[in-house]
Amino acid sequence: MEDIKEAVLAVLPSLPEEKVQMLLNNLASIGVESKSDLQFIKEEDLLANITPIQCRRLLSAWQTLDQMEYVTLTAVDHSDIVLSTTTEDPPSSESENTTASSSNTSRMSVNLSFWHENFSVPWNRMPPGIATAISLEKRPSAKDRREMLRILVDEMRLTEPNPSKSQCQTIAKMIVKQHPKSFADVMRDGTVICSGYGSLLTQLKTRVEHVNRGNALSRRRKPKRVSDAPEDIARGPADQYGCVRWQPNCPPGETVVGLEGKKTEMKDLYHTEGPAGAERGYVIQLMKTTYYLQRKHINACPPPSVSELKSEWPYLFIPRELYSHFNLLTDINILGKMEQAMEEKGKLILRFFQHRPAGTSADEVGRILVKYSKEEKCDPCPCVILLLMAHFKEKSEGLILQTDVFSTAVDVERTILLPASPRLIVLGDVLTATNWMLSIEGHVVVGPHQNIVAGLAALFACYYAFNLVYQEEASNTLEFIQRCFLGINPTSGTKATKWISPRSGKVQEKRNSNVNLHVSALLKRLMDFEWL
Repeated sequence: MEDIKEAVLAVLPSLPEEKVQMLLNNLASIGVESKSDLQFIKEEDLLANITPIQCRRLLSAWQTLDQMEYVTLTAVDHSDIVLSTTTEDPPSSESENTTASSSNTSRMSVNLSFWHENFSVPWNRMPPGIATAISLEKRPSAKDRREMLRILVDEMRLTEPNPSKSQCQTIAKMIVKQHPKSFADVMRDGTVICSGYGSLLTQLKTRVEHVNRGNALSRRRKPKRVSDAPEDIARGPADQYGCVRWQPNCPPGETVVGLEGKKTEMKDLYHTEGPAGAERGYVIQLMKTTYYLQRKHINACPPPSVSELKSEWPYLFIPRELYSHFNLLTDINILGKMEQAMEEKGKLILRFFQHRPAGTSADEVGRILVKYSKEEKCDPCPCVILLLMAHFKEKSEGLILQTDVFSTAVDVERTILLPASPRLIVLGDVLTATNWMLSIEGHVVVGPHQNIVAGLAALFACYYAFNLVYQEEASNTLEFIQRCFLGINPTSGTKATKWISPRSGKVQEKRNSNVNLHVSALLKRLMDFEWL
């Protein structure tokens, strides 16, 4: 829908983002699949989302797609966009013989709006390494790939001096579709990274921006749109991100009153038997049956506090039931997935940093690896997390807190100022600890339990189960875990409203439409390291 969004903003550049999204959803629901479909839109199709005048302005611009009239966007400044059109009118009968040739020559234009859809990749000009890799269905070297991108961008700029992101996206998708073995973002175990073509798209757009830097005539300028959304709505963009059963219907044969009774029954059992009651098969079945009611309570507006949720659903804070809730929410067995990822991808990450500790974070990475190598019995899980946080310039305290090996939940709440965002609390040294607790909103809500991988699974599950956003202190690491370890790879949206730039160290606002470039860059380097 990127091309369609551009067609809307070209005519209504000041339309608020939320109205643009509603309009795009409406267009998709009535069958609009490409920009060429816009010529068939009627005014009544749009009135639910925008004003009548805005409808007529859009329709007036879109109707030109059915004529030999082509639209050129000329950026005037940061807030104005002028539409200039060239229309080829049929010559009059009187002057047809004398002026047709000159009229056609001077006024005929070529429609370049969809040049990227018919773009032909100049494979015959690519370096020999690219041709060899394609024929053998192997991945090309980084050097050959860079040379390929230079040739590709030069060819694209013959038609469009500054290709847009959507145009680069079309070409990247086409290349990956033609030669997935050589260019798709896929790990050896078959895990697709992000969209599958994200690294190629990023490299294409980066190259385009590089060759156009300092060239004011080739810039693409868009008007700044100020959102009027209240600042305190932090959960909204992240609620349904990657979920498949965010708010299901009431199960067949059940009523809300009956489910409330089952919830009360579980609360009474917890008061009588405590966490041990979770071992009953009856409780396990009740938790699955009341999943609808759990989601309804969690998704309420305003959202309940985690303390309120624990009071109403105490068994939801038992690790096994938290994993089960995450499984129903996302269709992912998080504990099994995390254990497999640590066994396979965790070892890959260790080898990667052992062989390539280059960069400004090399000193911290080196210290972690030296300490890890000195420990005889050390779970690789905490080492992998610490290495990722060091790479992204994130402090370990942004995700993991350390306390005394004999501490209880009461001791932790009394001696440590716990932050509102989730933290994994390890009992003892981070690299060698085996016991853990989990805190949310300043209180210990899970634990203590054994197995650090299980603790990481519980920590990550709570972001989805309770509609929480990633804290800025660890957002890069958490998104990496989401995409690489668990395979949750939406092409847009995010569970991080802010993030800390590894380059500048400053807090940056997250754009919901963008995949984290630092995360995708590390995934690309890992993928190349694994294949090459």
